[in-house]
Amino acid sequence: MESPPHTLFLSIPLKKADKIKWTPVLLAYIIMSYAEEGKKYEADCELLDAMREHALKQTTEDALGLEDLSIYFNQLTFLGSRFPLNLNFHIGWFPIFRPKQKPEIISNFNYEKCCVLYRIAGMYSELGCSQNTVSTEGTRRACQYFQNAAGCLQYIQSDILPDLRAKAPQDFELLEPLVSLMMAQAHECIWQKAVMEHMKHGTVARLAVKVADLYEAFLSNIHKNMIPDDWSHNVEAKANYFQAVAQYQKANEAISNGRYGEEIARLRLAKTSNTAALTHTKALHPSFVDQLTALDQSIDRDLIRAEKDNDLVYMETVPEPSQLAPILRSDMVKPTVPNFVTHPNYWLVLADRPNDPLFIKRPLFDKLVPFAVHQAISVFADKKDYIVKVDIVGKNQELNADQQRCLDELNIPYALDVIDTLPAQLIDHAEEVQHEGGIQSLHDMLYKIQNMSNKTLKLIEDGFNALEEENEQDATLSRQYGKLWNRPPSRTLTHELLTLGTQYNDTVQAAQKADRIVQAKVNNWGKAIAMLSRSASEIKTHLPSLPYDDEYHAEIHELLDNIRSKLDLLKAASDERARLETEAKTLAENDDISEVLLSKANELTKGSPVIKLEPEQFASVFDQHLQAYKRIQEQILTYVDPQNDLLQSITDLHGQLTLLTANKSPLIKREKAISNLESAFTKFKEIRTNLVEGIKFYSNYTDTISQFRDDCLEFAISRKLEAADLSRDANPTRLLLLKK
Repeated sequence: MESPPHTLFLSIPLKKADKIKWTPVLLAYIIMSYAEEGKKYEADCELLDAMREHALKQTTEDALGLEDLSIYFNQLTFLGSRFPLNLNFHIGWFPIFRPKQKPEIISNFNYEKCCVLYRIAGMYSELGCSQNTVSTEGTRRACQYFQNAAGCLQYIQSDILPDLRAKAPQDFELLEPLVSLMMAQAHECIWQKAVMEHMKHGTVARLAVKVADLYEAFLSNIHKNMIPDDWSHNVEAKANYFQAVAQYQKANEAISNGRYGEEIARLRLAKTSNTAALTHTKALHPSFVDQLTALDQSIDRDLIRAEKDNDLVYMETVPEPSQLAPILRSDMVKPTVPNFVTHPNYWLVLADRPNDPLFIKRPLFDKLVPFAVHQAISVFADKKDYIVKVDIVGKNQELNADQQRCLDELNIPYALDVIDTLPAQLIDHAEEVQHEGGIQSLHDMLYKIQNMSNKTLKLIEDGFNALEEENEQDATLSRQYGKLWNRPPSRTLTHELLTLGTQYNDTVQAAQKADRIVQAKVNNWGKAIAMLSRSASEIKTHLPSLPYDDEYHAEIHELLDNIRSKLDLLKAASDERARLETEAKTLAENDDISEVLLSKANELTKGSPVIKLEPEQFASVFDQHLQAYKRIQEQILTYVDPQNDLLQSITDLHGQLTLLTANKSPLIKREKAISNLESAFTKFKEIRTNLVEGIKFYSNYTDTISQFRDDCLEFAISRKLEAADLSRDANPTRLLLLKK
């Protein structure tokens, strides 16, 4: 083939984005999760939104279109080091082959990165398609652009997509096939260059068959309903075309080496493949159809000549296709990830744009603490809290619970205090009784209730007396005036008041009955309550006690002193553990290792946002700062065995004490007296509550009874005034006339 062929390439449609605004989401997260002032980052948020809007409008026709989009991608990469992947923010992008459908939405920061890099891959493919592949330099550039497109797609698949944490949209099922397509087109550029440079037939054949392999790989990895029909026809035609080219070039190599039968076999294979390619001519560009036709004519011409020469001259056996040696492949290209993807700071060396407000040579949100550091802080806080809450506070609570359980089982300190002093609870109860006025306060309240009760009964009696007096007067006047006394009798009008008064009287009688019950409680428990009303020393003096001449007096008191000294040791240990617990809590509250973690993060990443950090990488920092808590934890543990020994010793001594004090009559009486005083305290509280309720009852009920008395008096006065008026009207003259 004398002149280099020219075939049309396929470009990946530019992925289109739905409109979103980063500002409200990022500011809300900064305020809520990082507890920082949002205003400091408003400008960066707005700049990011403006960058996105501008970059996603750019195409390959814009001089800085690819550069702007790559800068936005870099900002996203850095942003990923400052925020979590899932911001609960709906990010929408349209399918590349169905841009008019609804956007595909995923709430994941990496989805934006995937789609932006997808669009960049499309721009690289467009740039590759736009090169003049007639020239060697144009072919070289096109090859590089296609490799860059493949590199972007492969990077999405290997480095970004695994962190998507959601089912990827259908476009991402095209990644592997599209990588094959871009590599096929890059290899096609190498093949074109080889043809232009008149390389050997075998070399051109090896390049051509590799191109065919890559086009076939695209077809084998994709469902045809995922791509337009013209893409399927184009790629199938190219796969067959390059198979034909490879066999045609190997046929030329065969005749050069005198292998005439092989030449014919390979020309026949070339004819078969090229014929298959020609079945798609309606969907192909005319220039490619011309190329297929030219190859077909060359094959036909050479095949006629070869078969004729072999039949007449060489008479070699034409091998079967399976007998032909396979064509070796020459792999000359590979996916190339652009520098801006792996080196996010590359744009720092770009030429300045003084009049472009969206071009800045710094990462946005560079003042924010990296998200990895926030994660590390959270992990450290969890580790710290676990040690404090479980290993320190929890262990201390466990020791306290064990101690209290043992003392409760032994009934200590009550079992000790009841022998020679007063139980602490009894002292507290006595002080409370004294504070509330003692036995005298109960007598005073009883006296007050009695007076209030009598007062209520007097009010009821006054009401009844007023009604009775008025009723008698009405009856007298009615007899005096006879028929002239024309008004209802009092009994018919006072029925309601009399009924109400009777109910009030019954209620007060019931209350007085309750008062008598309370009075009986005071009488029954008065002596014990009176004792509680005294000082602790007086109470102690009045209690029975073990005589000094008792044979075990000294031994019993020695045991008491011994047990109490060990209780003091327990108390001192508990106080020290409480101090250690407070120390640990205070340390935890004020322990801020964010600066240390930030320094460690910078050391690990060397400032690169591409390097992923995991909390495990901060383990050395965690261990160093947790030593202070582990020291306290170890100190708490040192109290375990000594406490167990003390509790065992106390248990043993208590057993000895119990044996010595058993059946001691004075001690039995003393314990009974103390128990009686404890019961007296309970009765004191009960009686006081009863009396308070009684006073409250009479206070409220007095108002009700007073109103009843006033209603009775008002009725009586009203009837007396009415009687006076009727008496004047019923004069003696009228009375005589009525008698005639």
